[in-house]
Amino acid sequence: MPHSIARRTLAAAGGAALTAAAVLAAAYPQTAPDTPADLAPAAALGGGDSILNMFEWTWNSIAAECDGALADSGYTYVQTSPPQEHILGTDASSGEQDAWYIHYQPVSYEIESRLGTRAEYANMVAACEANGIGVIADVVINHMAAGSSTQTRYGWNGSEYRQFYYPDAGYDADDFHNTGSSYCEISDYTNRTQVQECHLVGLNDLNTGSTHVRQTIAAYLDDLMSLGVAGFRVDAAKHISATDLGAIMDLVDGDPYIVQEVIGAAGEPITEAEYTGIGDVQEFSYSYDLKNHINGSSEARYLTTMGTSWGYTSPAGVFVANHDTERGSLTMSYKNGQDYLLGEAFMLAYPFGTPASYTGYSFSANHSGPPLNADGSVADVNCGSDAFTCIHRSPYMIGMAGFRAATAGDAVVNTWGSGDALAFGRGDSGHVVVNAGTSSITQTFTTSLPNGSYVDVISGSTVTVSGGTFTATVAAKTALAIYVGNDSGGGNGGTDNCVQVSAYVTGTSVGDEVYIVGSVPQLGNWTPIASAHLSGTGYPYWKATVSVPAGTSFQYKYVIVRADGSLTWESIGNRSATVPSTGCLALNQTWNTA
Repeated sequence: MPHSIARRTLAAAGGAALTAAAVLAAAYPQTAPDTPADLAPAAALGGGDSILNMFEWTWNSIAAECDGALADSGYTYVQTSPPQEHILGTDASSGEQDAWYIHYQPVSYEIESRLGTRAEYANMVAACEANGIGVIADVVINHMAAGSSTQTRYGWNGSEYRQFYYPDAGYDADDFHNTGSSYCEISDYTNRTQVQECHLVGLNDLNTGSTHVRQTIAAYLDDLMSLGVAGFRVDAAKHISATDLGAIMDLVDGDPYIVQEVIGAAGEPITEAEYTGIGDVQEFSYSYDLKNHINGSSEARYLTTMGTSWGYTSPAGVFVANHDTERGSLTMSYKNGQDYLLGEAFMLAYPFGTPASYTGYSFSANHSGPPLNADGSVADVNCGSDAFTCIHRSPYMIGMAGFRAATAGDAVVNTWGSGDALAFGRGDSGHVVVNAGTSSITQTFTTSLPNGSYVDVISGSTVTVSGGTFTATVAAKTALAIYVGNDSGGGNGGTDNCVQVSAYVTGTSVGDEVYIVGSVPQLGNWTPIASAHLSGTGYPYWKATVSVPAGTSFQYKYVIVRADGSLTWESIGNRSATVPSTGCLALNQTWNTA
């Protein structure tokens, strides 16, 4: 009997193929075939739900964030990196020791990894659930680690393994496709059998048609659910036939949320639609299109029609970036600064698919792993003092997750677009404006919101709706979002002639300070001065209110004053702004190095 998923709400919560596979498949446009008749359609999470993919965060760090910044954020789920035992970092490819991808080379299903222990995972789930946040686990069930045919190695928790032999997982050569003289690796993605039964860049492909293998995988998923996990992102699902994957999920107790990594491509026989009866399918074209319209050659105004008419599969899991794509060029990443945040804000505001935001760490090489302790375990996150970006703390993400929750179920109405700017409402519950252009816009927008004062979740400024309209000035590369129920705080605190600054700046160390400097005395005439110092208490956001006379036009930049007194400037031309005749000018920007 095919597996189907009931529609889920907040009470039930619900991980990526190696880069080589992603690049091969992503080089071609998507296809949109019909759903096979023998699979029942699956349902997505609720319309107000949103996932935060916390890549390479330790279990203890996720627990602390659920108790902290995420507790009242609006995010309803967090996604963890794969929790099962994996190879040692020293056994990664030559020159890539401790790479991130070791988590995608399992040697057993023991929940012990360099991200934490089984007990810590369970404690994390409990801490997140206590704050109304469910946990989704990224699971690697298509394959086991690449192993030598002659040398025995040991995983993170001491489990021995070699090619086609993983005793602590319960597998030997009989449990794999194409062993011995029939050994093969995937080289032709137009050959269904090869893609689903040959080995992926040396990773040993499990025979998921085997009853024993299916039961073993299902037991692992059940074990995770016994710890409170409520859903799974299935890594490399394309490499498992939909029939096999559905049969595995039928063996799993309960009704977990499922989202599957299936990268479709023109001319290939394996399609996303084959998997929609099992659960959501990640829609990679959505992320490619977001980049094209926000950070590419197409205008952003067209985004208000995104959906199945664009060839997308449904039900879909959507994202701006994930750990594979941020290491390529087809999607945006944290390195795109404000454009990345605009993509996250749009995704959370727009109702197509189930959104999975992404927060990870900065990297220079594609294989770079996260910060490590001396024993090789991943270090707990210390926002502002390590490589983790903590970008999810931005109002473009946390604030917009709240917007999504507040506008759940409401249709897109009152769309407006001009060039790289767009706006739309969500019924009579909320309204959003996104300006991906290079100059500010001032516009009177038609809205279905009731009359009243609302607080913009991005800037904290007040927006007044009267008679079905509101007028707003939205600076270049910023957004505005208001919704019913968010009507307190914000504004300019009764102070006119001011600039309210919120700057997203990473790459600072203990003792560093950030300033806004510029062409007017109030900004030090390009010299850091105390009255234009930004507070880092909300890191990675540095904030201040600076007094600048109404009507003043000025140029400015952000600068880091290092603990040793040296200066690090933004590597761009001067920014420009003008203080309005009344009220504060709101600057909500990302440090720019390009």
